[in-house]
Amino acid sequence: MVPVPGKSYEIGKYEVTQAEWRSVMGNNPSKFGGCGDNCPVEKVSWDDAQAFIQKLNAQTGKLYRLPTEAEWEYACYGGTQSELCGGNDADAVAWIDSNAKEQTHSVGQKQANGYGLYDMSGNVMEWTDDCWEGNCTQRVVRGGSWNSDARSVSASYRIRFVTLIRNSSGGFRLVRTVP
Repeated sequence: MVPVPGKSYEIGKYEVTQAEWRSVMGNNPSKFGGCGDNCPVEKVSWDDAQAFIQKLNAQTGKLYRLPTEAEWEYACYGGTQSELCGGNDADAVAWIDSNAKEQTHSVGQKQANGYGLYDMSGNVMEWTDDCWEGNCTQRVVRGGSWNSDARSVSASYRIRFVTLIRNSSGGFRLVRTVP
């Protein structure tokens, strides 16, 4: 977890990995399971992420959660106003459709943003806790993924998914409020 300067939360340095998911949940739902333990977990719904968080909190005694959309975006910019989370060069900061070879990759291989966070643009889209325009059966997803174009991994780009959807481009990152 990385403290976010000037804010009362810390956020995962990386997306939740397949190894982390397996250690808490005892399985691996990922389409790209052969990618390895350090690849982000994917094919998890918003509801699945909530189940993971509940189990993780019970195991650790800590209070992890999904970030709000505002928390995610603030952390993504990393103290700058670059187009992507970590700079303006998509190949330097993100696994996207033009360089990912149709799959996820181990976390932390691309350039970090100004706060030392990796893969906030690309690799897997990340669930947030925010409802889409008041409809909580749909949640905001940020960051784009391995199969997104460069425009869709921009720091400001946002889409929605139904909370039950599981696809190979969707994962998540943890947040924890700190006093």
